[in-house]
Amino acid sequence: MQTSSDPIAHAPLLGRVFVADSNPKHLAIVTQILRENGCAEVVEATDDTVAERLLKTQSLDVALIDIKMPGGMQLLRTAIRLTPPLPVVIFTSYTTVKQAVQAMRLGAVDYVVKPVDANDLLIAVHRALERKRVFDPVAASQMEAKTGFGELLGTSSAMQAVFDQIRRAAPFKSTVLITGESGTGKELVASAIHSLSAVSNGPFVAINCSALPTELAESELFGHEKGSFTGATQAQQGLFAAAHNGTLFLDEIGDLEMQVQTKLLRVLEEQKVRRLGATRLLDVNVRVVAASNANLTTAVRMGQFREDLYYRLNVIHIPVPPLRDRRSDIPLLVRVFAERFAEQNGIALVEIADRGLDRMAAYDWPGNVRELKNAVERLVINAAGSNMAVGENDIESILPIAPPDDSESQRLDFVPRRLDDVEREMILDTLMHTGGNRTQGAAILGISLRTLQRKLIQYGVPPQKI
Repeated sequence: MQTSSDPIAHAPLLGRVFVADSNPKHLAIVTQILRENGCAEVVEATDDTVAERLLKTQSLDVALIDIKMPGGMQLLRTAIRLTPPLPVVIFTSYTTVKQAVQAMRLGAVDYVVKPVDANDLLIAVHRALERKRVFDPVAASQMEAKTGFGELLGTSSAMQAVFDQIRRAAPFKSTVLITGESGTGKELVASAIHSLSAVSNGPFVAINCSALPTELAESELFGHEKGSFTGATQAQQGLFAAAHNGTLFLDEIGDLEMQVQTKLLRVLEEQKVRRLGATRLLDVNVRVVAASNANLTTAVRMGQFREDLYYRLNVIHIPVPPLRDRRSDIPLLVRVFAERFAEQNGIALVEIADRGLDRMAAYDWPGNVRELKNAVERLVINAAGSNMAVGENDIESILPIAPPDDSESQRLDFVPRRLDDVEREMILDTLMHTGGNRTQGAAILGISLRTLQRKLIQYGVPPQKI
C-alpha cells in the first residue's frame, strides 16, 4: 500500500485501533493499511453485537466504524458515551452523505469515504489519536488534571476550538475578552488561561462586576485610603493590587458604570492604580481577562460601553459556545457530573439509560452547563436509595420544557405581539419556574442580575408579583 507524502500520514501509528465493518474484504484492507504503517494492535469486529462488547470491555485509542453496517450508528453512540469518550472515525460512501453529517453531529471526529484511500485513512486516524492523547486520558478526572481545563470538558469541534484558543492566549500578557451566554463556563476559561500562563503561581482573582454596588465599584477595584470617604475606617488594597503578579478576571464587564470604565482603561494602559484618597500611583503587574454575556459592540453603539475600552479588552477574543451548539458533549458531561456527585455524597454511581441521555442531548439547556450540572445533581439525589437507574421518565421530570413537536398539526397561528410584552412574559414565566429566585432566573435568561432588576423596574413588576 502506498502512503502520502504528507508527514502526518508517514508518522507511525502508536495506538490501539478498533475497526468495525460488516464487509470482511474491506475490513482486511483497512487492517492491512494500519499494520503496514506501524499499528501493532488492531481489534476487529464484523458483527455489531461483538463490536458493542469489545467497545465496552477493551482498552482502545480510536474506533473506525462503518455506519452502514447493522447497528453502526448505535456503535458510534456507544463509543462517544464511554467515560472518557472514544474518538470515532466513520466509514461512509458518496451515497450516504446525510448519514455522515448526522454522525459528525453526534460526535464523530472525522470520516473516510469508501472505497478507502490509504492516505485519507491514515491522516484521519492520526488526528483522532492526537485528540485522544490531548483530551482523553484514562479517566475523566485525570483528563481535567492533565489539560488544566477543569470542568471544561468536551470532545466536540466547538470545544476543541476553545481549547486551542486557550493554549494560544495563555503564554501572552495581552488582555482577553471571553463572550458567551450565562452558564457556559466563561470563568472556567479564564481560570484555564491563568493556569497555563507564566503567572500560574500568582493569584487568580475573580469578581462579578454586576454584583459591585455603583458607589463602591471604584473602591473595590482600585482600593482606598483610610478616611477617603464616609465609612472608610481602614485602608483597602483593591482587587488590582490583590491580583499583582497574577490574573484579574472581570466577569460581566458590561455592567460597569461609565466613570469606572474610564478609570479602568487608564489602569490597563499604564499598569498603575491610584487608590481613592491617595496621591501616588502604585505599580501593578496584572493580566486582565474580562467576560460578558451581553453584546458589547451593541453596547458601544448605544453609548453604554466605552469604545476605546472595548478595543483594549478585545485583544484576544474567545467565544464560548452554548451547550445546544455542542450536544455531543452532553453525555460526557452527564457522566462526569454524575460520578462526581455520587462520590461527594458517598452513594453508588447512578446508571443513566441511553434513552435518558438522548433526551438530555435533545434538550436546549437555556442555562447551559450550569443548568445541566444542577439537573444531574437532582437526578443523583432522586436516584439515591432506589434502583440507581435513571430512565427517560426521570429525565422528563427534571426538564421544565416539554419535548418539541415539529408536526404541522401542532403549529399555532401567528398572533402579532409587541416585543416588550413577549420579554415581560418570558421574564415572569422564568421567575415563576425558579420560585422567584432572581439570580437563578437571570442565569437561565442569559442576562446579569442587574439587568434583570432593571427590566423588572421597567415593566413595573412589584416584588410580590413574583
